[in-house]
Amino acid sequence: MTEKTKIMLSVQELEIVNDTSWILTKQEIIKKVYNLFNEQLPVIGELFSSTKKEYPGKLFSAVPKISKGENYKGLPYVILDYPAIFEKDKIFAMRTMFWWGNFFSITLHLSGEFKEKHGRDIFTRLGLYPDDYYVCVNDNAWQHHFESSNYIALSELQKSGAQNLIHQKDFLKIAVKIDLNKWNDIDSLLETAYKKMIQLLID
Repeated sequence: MTEKTKIMLSVQELEIVNDTSWILTKQEIIKKVYNLFNEQLPVIGELFSSTKKEYPGKLFSAVPKISKGENYKGLPYVILDYPAIFEKDKIFAMRTMFWWGNFFSITLHLSGEFKEKHGRDIFTRLGLYPDDYYVCVNDNAWQHHFESSNYIALSELQKSGAQNLIHQKDFLKIAVKIDLNKWNDIDSLLETAYKKMIQLLID
């Protein structure tokens, strides 16, 4: 008979497995993130409508989607996609993310005809705020971390490099990151970040 491996817990693990308070607190925090993201829906909608710019009809007809998971790089997360068009040949999405232990982020994700329409002008406008934005340099459009393999601060990119990204990649992702320690000001910080992101789209 094969000898079974004895599964042991460390002292710290034993303390955690006997403590229900931390998991209940985690669940309460996730609920608060859901509430926070729901409160952003009218804010985002009003900001887009106030630009008086024509956007694709589908952009706001889709139901806003809030989803959560337990294992993005081992940690829980919550994502709001609004407004958003996700189709095989084109994407136009504003994604707000909470990643446990890391950050809040807002990402503008464009591909297909939307990237072609807005890409060049976006980089021109980004030059006004080089310290505020990150540009995705990953070939995988579905990674969200801010390690250098995925995002590089715009201020660190040479202008020629930025232009090359537009031509070479089939998608464009621009992101803003907000420290979790700023939670108590998150409403105003998110609204400011949404405003700046939307400004990138205005002719």
